Amino acid sequence: MSNAWNEGYFTDEGYTYSYSREINPVFQRYCLLLRGFASLDNDDGYHCELGFGQGVSINIHATANPAGFVGTDFHPGQAAHAIELANLSNNGAKLYDDSFEQLLARTDLPQFDSISLHGIWSWVSRDNHKLIIEFVRRQLKPGGHLYVSYNALPGWSPSAPLRQLFSLHDRFANGSTRSDQRIDAALQFSEALLAANPKYALAAPSLGARLQTIKGQDRHYVAHEYFNRDWHCLYFADMVDALSAAKLDYATTAVPLDSVDALNLSAEGVSFLAGIEHPVMREQARDYFVNQAFRRDLYVRGANRLSAAERRSRMLDTRFILLQAAESVASTVSGPAGEASLQPEIYGPVLNALAAQNYEAKSLRQLFAALSPMAYDDLEQAIAILVGMGAVAPCQSEAAEAQVYERCAAFNLQLCERALFSANIQVLSSPVTGGGVTVSRFQQLFLLSIRQGKQHPSEWAQLAWSVMAEQNEVLIKDGKTLTTAEENIAELIERAQVFAEQSLIVLSALKIV
Repeated sequence: MSNAWNEGYFTDEGYTYSYSREINPVFQRYCLLLRGFASLDNDDGYHCELGFGQGVSINIHATANPAGFVGTDFHPGQAAHAIELANLSNNGAKLYDDSFEQLLARTDLPQFDSISLHGIWSWVSRDNHKLIIEFVRRQLKPGGHLYVSYNALPGWSPSAPLRQLFSLHDRFANGSTRSDQRIDAALQFSEALLAANPKYALAAPSLGARLQTIKGQDRHYVAHEYFNRDWHCLYFADMVDALSAAKLDYATTAVPLDSVDALNLSAEGVSFLAGIEHPVMREQARDYFVNQAFRRDLYVRGANRLSAAERRSRMLDTRFILLQAAESVASTVSGPAGEASLQPEIYGPVLNALAAQNYEAKSLRQLFAALSPMAYDDLEQAIAILVGMGAVAPCQSEAAEAQVYERCAAFNLQLCERALFSANIQVLSSPVTGGGVTVSRFQQLFLLSIRQGKQHPSEWAQLAWSVMAEQNEVLIKDGKTLTTAEENIAELIERAQVFAEQSLIVLSALKIV
């Protein structure tokens, strides 16, 4: 292995401050239950994240779940930021800047109920793949699960040569020590190459459009996605083979919409896949039908399939909650097979039932009773689709919620106070869902104003504008920059009014307010 601490990983730019719901153990357990798999659910258990980036997700989850959390990210700047968040929230997370080799050598780690890796498999070396597999083999409990997401084939096949061009230019032709200039130079080189009409561009006509999409993406993301020395795309079956060494079996994806064939496959595709008996072969063939480019998968160590009756009983006991105003939920949903309209005769009543009693969380059993005579299968699928759309979230138990309530409130206040100076983290922790909820910087400032006793949207807008004005920032509306104080304040008041009318009741139910 390389002696350089970064081992070819792009460390000139820190990673984004994004949040990933797929790493939330509550969400993972729901995805497993949806496909009929049991999972460990221990409030005194432990969860692990490998490659936590800036540490936003792991700290949100460590704060909003009663279980313990351990993680590592070998970028010391990112680890330092994550540890700072852990200290702010007092969530007890044990966070390190260990390499995978160093983590594997530790003797002070617990056995884990779950281990999660979001994206990093594609960006680390083959040697590190072996270390990760060995770590999972040693540290994951029987009955525990692994979440792993990665760039997948065949979807990446047309675009992979672009990544090779970026990497080669950065390695052999870059003339700057500044990472942003190196990235832009590689993008410009690739654009010029395509403009010269190489035969490959004729064989892959979508490359030009793909390059334009990449040019518009966040440079922190582009750096880590395309500029690492190691970069791997896998077929699903290859990942199954690799993880079998850790006694893991594929269970399902962490994408609830994948459970709805009509959103993903044509009738011809459904018929073809139904004729494939072996589950690995069927799932691999499915990737060709949807042209899969990124997989989010859940594997279990000792698959425990539930009977239909037990699965239904556990699902009925699961609570769900809206994450947005019922009237703002989209009326359509998209998948690889195209766009579908949500049937108003089903989704109207479901959304109304979820919004009843001030949006408080409700078990599927409560919803089923309230929506009689709606068929159970229709209700369960509607909830799965709403969860997949990000409009609804599964919830943890009320006992777990009570354990973390005060900790979440204190951490959310700290994050809102950070919004006075930065827009980096636009998510707050919910003790109800055990995870994060998107709350924009302006909305965090509105919450701060409310905490200060301000009752009217115009007052909330004034606080937000005072922060923006001091930092020489202005708003953009409909593509137009608002240049005067009056224009910015008017826009902020409008946003604050919408926040008061649509968001506060939801955030209150999520116990963020």
